Amino acid sequence: MDKDIFVNPKEFDPSRFETNLSKPIPPYTYIPFGGGQHSCIGNEFARVETLVTIHKLVTIYEWSLIHPDEVITRQPMSYPSMGLPIKVTSRSSATTTN
Repeated sequence: MDKDIFVNPKEFDPSRFETNLSKPIPPYTYIPFGGGQHSCIGNEFARVETLVTIHKLVTIYEWSLIHPDEVITRQPMSYPSMGLPIKVTSRSSATTTN
């Protein structure tokens, strides 16, 4: 919430965390769940909620590669040459969701 670090600190602006900013953000400026003795009790809940969401996405939908023979480029890190586009379709058992 420091105006010396963030412009309009109370405004929702996810782009303020992009790495190509002219003014770098000092380390440990933003720690959403805190740390040490005063860490947020919601930290573990958020972790479990994320895992449940990923589980649902994987079990309810079928994921397939659009380009299964896509070449992996290595310069210096490995990455898919076409960005690894996927096709997401509903599984037949997804008609009865919880």
